[in-house]
Formats: sequence, C-alpha cells, structure tokens
Amino acid sequence: MTRSARTRAGMSLIEVILALAIMMMALVAIGKLVDVGLDRSLDAQLQTRGTLLAESKLAEVEAGAVALQGGNGTFDEAPEWSWSVESTPSGPANLYQVTVRVSRSTPGRPFEVAMTQLILDPAVIGSAAQAEVPTTTTDGSTTTTGSSTSTTGGTTP
Repeated sequence: MTRSARTRAGMSLIEVILALAIMMMALVAIGKLVDVGLDRSLDAQLQTRGTLLAESKLAEVEAGAVALQGGNGTFDEAPEWSWSVESTPSGPANLYQVTVRVSRSTPGRPFEVAMTQLILDPAVIGSAAQAEVPTTTTDGSTTTTGSSTSTTGGTTP
C-alpha cells in the first residue's frame, strides 16, 4: 500500500496548537464585546434615570415647588444624584429659560443630563386652584363665574 492511499489516524500537534490559538483569540474578542456591552448598558441606565430625575425637577420648577431663581441640592429618593436650576429672562415679561442639570459622579467618569424649557413664572400666573370653574346652563351655553363672556354650545366645522 502506498502512503497516499492510507487514511489519516489523527490530528497533528501543529493543527491542535493552531486550533487552540484561534479559539483563544475568539474568546478574547468575545470578552471585549461583553465589556463594551456592559458599559453601554450602564450608560443607558444612567441616561434614563438622569432624564427622569431632570423631568421631575423641571416639573417642580414649573409648579412653583422649587424657586425659579435657581438653586441646587440632592434628590431625597436618589441621594447619589445632585441637581441645579439656572434661569435667565427670555423675551416677554415673566418668561424664563430654565435649565435643570442633574449629575452623578460614577467611578472613573462623571455623568450629567441637562434639560432646558421656557417657563412662565409660576408666582405670577397663579395656580390651578385659583382657576374658575365653568358652569353650564340649561340651554347648553357655558359661562365662567365672574366673567361677562359666554359661548353657545354646538359644533364647529
């Protein structure tokens, strides 16, 4: 029998070493991808939490619970997060551009979310409790207490 007609009995040592080297390079690449994925997951969690906290603080400013002139502090429900409010007059009287910055210092990198909105001064516009309740008469017209205007009910095109 000639050598070329014989079947191979197994793998050579070179083939085994080459296969192990390829497998180790693949494992290192997969490990790096896992690390990058974990970092992006942490960034997404921080962005989501920071945005929710900034929206809630902006709503407090709009409602008048936090002073429009500015301030800073930490959140009661999330003491690791801090906030600051800055406002500048913008255009018409009692209109302010309010910027809320929410930040957190994570190990190795600081993180900040900023939101800006135009807000009317809540001290000047009053509160929802001061609004007058409209009353409906028997003929379908709507009137507001203390007002001389009334509208007739119906449909408009």
